Parts: sequence; C-alpha cells; structure tokens
Amino acid sequence: MQTTSVEPASSLPLGQKRNKPSKITAERIISNSSALVLAAFFALPMLWMVLASVDHSASNQLKAPDLTAEHYWVAFQADNLVALGNSLLISVVATVIGTAAAFVAAYVFSKHNIPFKNPLLLTILFLSGVPISILIVPVYKMFATLGWLSIIPTGILLGVTAIPFQIYQLKNFIDAVPPELEEAAALEQASTLQILFRVVLPLTKPGLASSAIFGFVNAWGNFLMPVVLINSLANQPAPVHLFGFMGSNSIDYGAIAAYSIIYSLPVIVLFLGMSRQFKAGFSLGGAVK
Repeated sequence: MQTTSVEPASSLPLGQKRNKPSKITAERIISNSSALVLAAFFALPMLWMVLASVDHSASNQLKAPDLTAEHYWVAFQADNLVALGNSLLISVVATVIGTAAAFVAAYVFSKHNIPFKNPLLLTILFLSGVPISILIVPVYKMFATLGWLSIIPTGILLGVTAIPFQIYQLKNFIDAVPPELEEAAALEQASTLQILFRVVLPLTKPGLASSAIFGFVNAWGNFLMPVVLINSLANQPAPVHLFGFMGSNSIDYGAIAAYSIIYSLPVIVLFLGMSRQFKAGFSLGGAVK
C-alpha cells in the first residue's frame, strides 16, 4: 500500500501568523495623513514649550535653545507656587463635589423609575452644552450678596458646572452593571446606600476615574470664574498668574513656558494615577458571591 505524506500548510511556528502585505488605498492614505497633521498640531506647541523653557532668549519661534534654568527659578517663586496650591484646592473641591453628586444622580437615572426621566435627561444634556460664562453676571451678584467671593465657593461652583456631563459619563457605566447583583444584595437585606456604595461603586471605578479627571481638568484650566469670583489676589489660581507673565509691552515667553510645564504636571500625575482603573475595566467575575 502506498502511503502519502501530508505537508503542513505553513512552516511557521504554532501561533505565529503570516504577515500579509497591507494594501495601500486612498482611504488609508487620507486617514494616516490626517492623523499626522493632527499630531503635528499637538506636538509642535509642546516642543516649543519644552525648548522655550530652557532658552535664555526665548521667543514665540521654535528654535534651538540657548540653555539656561533661569525661567524655572522665576516659575518657582513663592507667589507662583501659592497660585498652584490655590488651583489644586479649587480643583479638588470641584472634583469631589461634582463627582459625588453626579454618581448619586446617575445611579438614580440608571436604576430607578422616576417621573419625567427622559425630559430630565434631555434637560441635563442641554445644560452640559451651556457655557457657564453667560451666567457670570448673576452669579457674581449672588456671590457678592452672600459674601462668597472666595476660593471654596468658587470651587463648589466649578464642580456644579461639570455635573451634567459627569452624569452622562457615569450613567453609561452604571447601566452596564447587571441588575442581578443588586437583586442578590437586596436578598441579603442590604439597604439602598449599601447597594450603591458596596456593589455599584466598586464596579464603576473606571467611570468614576474618567469623571473625576473631567471634573478636575474642568476646574484646573478655568480662568474666568476665579478671576471674577475671587476678590483676593493672594487666592487667585495658576491661570491668573500665568496671564500675569504677559505684560502690556513685553511677554516673558521663557517664564510662560516653564510655568506651563509645571502647571501641567498635576493633570499628568492624576491621569497616570487613574490609568490603572482604565486598564482594569469592569471586573464582574465573582461579584454575586
């Protein structure tokens, strides 16, 4: 009897796929070119900022630096560091107030039947697109009447302005939590607050992380509200001090670049600290137990 041997379809090791040449199409060229242009728009200003911060004769042009550290000495002056502390206080207050309120509201909209739910959600969606600057005059008059022209009330207001968008962020995450988990907790006679904080909250950490980052950045980069609603110059945040480097006759580009780098560090640290929550995603395994 004649036997035949079957040759393997591929001589590549198991699990290794053959690389197929990608076909060059007009759509691929346009998408890649658009991505490169957008990357350049973001990368060039950042490159200028890094180079200008160590350039003795910094200007608004991108050029090789004449190395110096004097701009960082200016940026680390005591009043500038106090301004960074003021920004941090305002942003932390805004983040805590906004994220906590939005989490509770998102849970109610997601898991409970309330009257006029859809119209309320549409109203919240509309409010998330309304710029708070159009309300600056009545808000200022209210704050002045109540004696609230200070740093903490301003932080609370900035936290409130982020709530509509944060509600939509968190509602999408809470919608993904299986109702069986809440039913199992209810069978164990858990209260609504226990279900909210011991079942739903641990499973929506990625949503809380993204919502907290949005609330922090919303307050961290705000210029108009603090400059109008804080009557003490010593309590003004970093954006106001950053504006102070631009005089009527000259602009200190090097100090602006150095202070901008320092000013961006807390946001970078916050994002890196929250990145673990983004990578973790939803871990629902074993949650019923």
